[in-house]
Amino acid sequence: MKNSKIMFLFLLFLVGSLPACPAKNFKFTGRENDQQALAKCVQLSTHKKFQEAIDCLEIFKSRFPESPYTKDAEIRIADSYYRKKEYLLAAETYQLFTKLHPTSDKLDYVYYRMGLCYLHETPKQIDRDQEHLPEAIDSLGIVVQQFPDSPYAKAARFRYNEARKRIAKRDFYVGYFYYNWGEYKAAIPRFQEIYQKYENLGLDEKALYYTVAAYKKLGKIEDAKLVFELLKAKFPNSSKTKEIQKDLFKS
Repeated sequence: MKNSKIMFLFLLFLVGSLPACPAKNFKFTGRENDQQALAKCVQLSTHKKFQEAIDCLEIFKSRFPESPYTKDAEIRIADSYYRKKEYLLAAETYQLFTKLHPTSDKLDYVYYRMGLCYLHETPKQIDRDQEHLPEAIDSLGIVVQQFPDSPYAKAARFRYNEARKRIAKRDFYVGYFYYNWGEYKAAIPRFQEIYQKYENLGLDEKALYYTVAAYKKLGKIEDAKLVFELLKAKFPNSSKTKEIQKDLFKS
């Protein structure tokens, strides 16, 4: 009984110490038209009250489902999550927009922001989890390929190449790890992935070089020579080309 009373008093103290829920800084009177209501939500976002802006925009959508501004509200919800740095939630919201509005004239912006979300969610250290990079590449690639005249196309291409290079660096990191441990069969596909799928990002020369070297270590000289021809064609004056040529063709 005594223990129960102590526990009850502790719970009272705990509840009393919890922060009170902040009061909303917006409210609809019911007399606003859709433009006026949306303006209230936008003002919250402008003042960096992003969660309140999201709540406001969700209410706006339920009150004005037929408004021409509803699509804009959906994008602004995703933007607010993005500005809160809740990138995966933002990406899901952008993704939902593309499914609900596949013919929208704002898809270039939506795919661009979606790509940025996945990039922000990916650590820059190549030895960390890179699982969202393919999604970043897919989203940014849509802008680059399907919306070449978009005002976001140039920035999307830069980020697209950045994401691809990060995957290529990851592949090289893993491939080189296997190579150093003598696991040449495991290393070769990683190196091949770079010059076959992520070419012209600054890693082709090293990837080709180590592919030749790995084949030679395995005694697959003909395979080594075939890849060497690619290395020589692409980097004829490279020190790595000359080095591996001397080693590969020495008597």
